Amino acid sequence: MPQFRIACHLIQFEGRESTEPEWVLNAVAEAGYEGCEGFGPKTPEELVETASLAGQYGLHIVNIGGPTPEERVRFNVTLGNGAVEVPACGKASFGGPDPSDEDFARAAATLADAIAFAERHHVKPFHHAHIGTMIETKEDADRMLATAPGLYLLLDTGHLTCAGSDALETLWAHKDRIGHVHLKDFTADDPSTWHWPGSKFWEEGRFKELGDGNMGLDVPGVLKALEDIGYDGWVSVELDRASIDTAEAAKYNREYLRQLGY
Repeated sequence: MPQFRIACHLIQFEGRESTEPEWVLNAVAEAGYEGCEGFGPKTPEELVETASLAGQYGLHIVNIGGPTPEERVRFNVTLGNGAVEVPACGKASFGGPDPSDEDFARAAATLADAIAFAERHHVKPFHHAHIGTMIETKEDADRMLATAPGLYLLLDTGHLTCAGSDALETLWAHKDRIGHVHLKDFTADDPSTWHWPGSKFWEEGRFKELGDGNMGLDVPGVLKALEDIGYDGWVSVELDRASIDTAEAAKYNREYLRQLGY
């Protein structure tokens, strides 16, 4: 029996979560998710208002944003979340596309205060595996997590797959350091020639509904591994751009997971 819970990332709704939050939250709840991700309140009052609205639809807000790294920690603690995202370190600021060990050390040093602040509040600070950041690939994750012992990983299956890494292998390599999960698939027009960096994102390759990718992401394997390691955080299903109606895409992805037993 999995200990993790499944949320829907609201990025696929293309801003309607801000202009029509009730409609979006209703769509997410009707699709069968337990939580949602993608809100970024600027004040404590806005936090309460947003969380209260989500609660009316039976949804818990995960990995909520905030105006500063410290407020982000406080907001997530207030919601009872056990993990929080730290500011991403971009490769452009730390050595470019092929950073050295010294570049990783400099990047990790910039996160020291954020990590310490999260630890004081007993939440896990995690860095997003995302193209353009210091963690694009499994090898990047190896180096960044080794350099920053208190840091956890946001395992983003879509970005890792896009960058040519095996998300399942990355999960097992850092099974004790998974702070959050973004579950997303990836497809390329020609998988044999896709390469990141180099290929044109969105033009030659793009994120896709779960199970519809063609770059080898083992979604059932990832979920089974999360279950096996006892991961008890949230798995946010994320789709940056839906290829079908956004509400239908939310249902499509949730039904895919149900068919897998989750």
